[in-house]
Amino acid sequence: MQDLARQYTGECCEGDDSAGGGGGVCGEGLGFYRKAVVKGCAPREGAPACLLRMGLLVPPPDDPTVLVPVSPDVAKAELVRPIEQSLQKQRRDAQAIAGSFVPVAAIYTAAQREHTGWATPIDGEKVVHSTLAHAVRECREELMTVQPGGSRVSYDLDELDHVRGPARHRTLYPHAVRTHAATLRHIERLTEAGCEVRTLDHVFDRLVVVDRAVAYVPGHVEARTSALEIRQPAIVAFLVQVFEEAWERGSSVDPRASRTVEPDIADEIQRAVMRLLVAGYTDEAIARRLGTSRRTVAAHVSRIAALLQSRSRAQLGYLIATSGLLPADEGAERDCDPLSA
Repeated sequence: MQDLARQYTGECCEGDDSAGGGGGVCGEGLGFYRKAVVKGCAPREGAPACLLRMGLLVPPPDDPTVLVPVSPDVAKAELVRPIEQSLQKQRRDAQAIAGSFVPVAAIYTAAQREHTGWATPIDGEKVVHSTLAHAVRECREELMTVQPGGSRVSYDLDELDHVRGPARHRTLYPHAVRTHAATLRHIERLTEAGCEVRTLDHVFDRLVVVDRAVAYVPGHVEARTSALEIRQPAIVAFLVQVFEEAWERGSSVDPRASRTVEPDIADEIQRAVMRLLVAGYTDEAIARRLGTSRRTVAAHVSRIAALLQSRSRAQLGYLIATSGLLPADEGAERDCDPLSA
């Protein structure tokens, strides 16, 4: 249908690129058509193709060598009718498809009420993406999201429709994204659409909470092709509280500002690296938790080791823990973080 519509709009005859003002009729065609209307007919030879294509000139049954003009309303109706018929058929098909899901939806809703588990598994990359997209489109009041790193996976919520409505949207990223150009561009689009964005030294794994009624978390730590849908009120309320506490500790982001990390933010990242070193994490695990690259973590570790004149990783952890660089309650990574990966 789109090809059919494109065939009749914005085209000119034989390379004539004049606008013509006729919505698909070239300048030559407009002049030719006017003369045909005045005279009542026109020779077929030399007639602009656009007039024939749009049905504004047609040959009479008794003389194929001439063309007679057709009223624009009649010609338009002839061209538009098949498109409208196609649209009507598509609407009927869409209604039929939607209707076929009504009994299935009723069974699904009833079965969910009987479901005793606290979470519903969602498996498959496409299924996860479509489930999240539908949930977000249905958001009416508030959307909370957490993105743990600069690299984006296929079911990230990078469409902006959900933040253009009245619903409030807040999202958290790790500080590391402040130097990640692609993520900053995405954040700029989000903020322009009304989203509030903050960053932390590190964040827990992906989280989506819609209207404080349903939450989505990864189904497996390593695999990004599954998720869990959580509707148990107490668990959702707990996840909302975790998000709110993290939000209060976050720093707002101006994606149009310089990509140079502010000193306070840089200090927070450095302290996060030191906490995780003391806790015994590898560079790869630290990078995953902070949403940054292993090379960046290695650079932080190298600077800290040079500062403390450490000759081994084990010695470095000890020196950090005893140097006073970390507050007393941050000497090791806290075990009470409920969503730590």
